[in-house]
Amino acid sequence: MGSFLAVICIRGIRVPQKKSLLFPSSCCDYCGQRLHPSEMIPLFSALRQKFHCSHCQQPFSSRSFWLELICGLLFWLFLRDFHWLLCWQLFWLLSSLVLAVIDWDHLIVEMRIFLSTGMILLISGLFLVPIYWLHPLIVGSGFFLSQKIFPNSLGLGDLWVIGLWSLFLTGYELLQLLFIASVSGLIFFSCQLLRKKKPERLPFLPFLFIGLLILLIKNH
Repeated sequence: MGSFLAVICIRGIRVPQKKSLLFPSSCCDYCGQRLHPSEMIPLFSALRQKFHCSHCQQPFSSRSFWLELICGLLFWLFLRDFHWLLCWQLFWLLSSLVLAVIDWDHLIVEMRIFLSTGMILLISGLFLVPIYWLHPLIVGSGFFLSQKIFPNSLGLGDLWVIGLWSLFLTGYELLQLLFIASVSGLIFFSCQLLRKKKPERLPFLPFLFIGLLILLIKNH
């Protein structure tokens, strides 16, 4: 599952370009050699190859490894005791993780992935959790006011994400989520300043994911 999510994260930018997420098959970014099944075993293959292509010996990114590890830990944490609510929360986290990685790389919220996964979340959530229909209106009003004070402080894609998530969170949980996301974003920004690598733009969705992860684990 983690390997599949890694492919979607890497190829997610293809969706607005109307290109396939599944084709062509996985290959080395340097030499173009197609990967054999033995080179795509989650976690094990990367460790066995020491994060180098077995054909050209060039190093490859460890991102897939970490995504596989994170997904494995999330599956273990949420599916130890099977329950439909836990499956729903796991899907929420995994779909948010994909969007967060794409936002980190390309500074966009990939709307086709967001809308498709969001529709699944909403329809299934109707049967599993309370729905707070007024919260998106409150979020939209807060966004409008914040733009008057801090123009361009939050993108429309982030607003859509927060609006959707607010349907499933109490007001206090939503405030916790936004607080954790803001603090973690400020910490990252401060660290980059100390390293003299001030980012021109900072994606917010990865920090929203951190807030959601902490919130769901705490409630779990």
